[in-house]
Amino acid sequence: MISFKEAGKILDAAAERLPREVFKELNGGVNLLPDLREDELGLLVMGMYIVDQTGRRVEIYYGSFEAACPDESDAELAKELDATLRHELTHHIESLAGDRSLEKWDEQHKLELLSRLEPIEADSVLFISADDASLGPAACAFFQKAAAERGIDDVRSASAGLKPAAQVDAKCAAACLELGVDISEHRPRAVDAKLLRRYDAVLCMTADMAEELANEFPEFDEKIMCLGAADYTPPRLGLKSAWLAAARKMLAEAELLADELAGEGKGND
Repeated sequence: MISFKEAGKILDAAAERLPREVFKELNGGVNLLPDLREDELGLLVMGMYIVDQTGRRVEIYYGSFEAACPDESDAELAKELDATLRHELTHHIESLAGDRSLEKWDEQHKLELLSRLEPIEADSVLFISADDASLGPAACAFFQKAAAERGIDDVRSASAGLKPAAQVDAKCAAACLELGVDISEHRPRAVDAKLLRRYDAVLCMTADMAEELANEFPEFDEKIMCLGAADYTPPRLGLKSAWLAAARKMLAEAELLADELAGEGKGND
């Protein structure tokens, strides 16, 4: 486990890589604290975005990382710190915009973590979009990225759509590219029984989508489920900033899935 001082240097470097406008009105800055913090349910809290009478600030809890990641390499821990920083800064950006979507996602995500009695086990995963064709390829690409970073090289993954689509949304592709994956050339095929038979887990973007697919292919009902506790749908206004926020949430969900398949799910904020 790296030292508190070294963790601070990693956070400073991570912050330096981000655009300056991300820190607009964050008058309290980013603070690494030695604390181990838990929420009211006993789940470790890795970081928090706080708005109070003193202003706005991000807190990262070294003690929580120390408890959750005692055996991780320096490189792995650096990625965890960077991801937590970006997560909390997303709260900040959405707070300035009056958007609580990530905050709501956190609460739904926590409920999902608490409700899972058994981790998902699969050697192959299929991500299903609606006819917009964007979110399935994004989820698949982010999962492949997260799996590669965790050394999971034996889980196949692909994306498909409830209907065939000519191309992915250009703004979604741009948001994904900003987060390190390229989905511009993805052309998901329409899902069918032959395709469903080839995959152990079929993850849909919404509950309605999962229900529709299960009704159409009842023989595969047990393997069809939602990607997360919350529905994933294209942003209503289709703005670049909204797509980027959606992509960040998709990346976090894909990383959770990769952790779960690797047997490393920590159940933390």
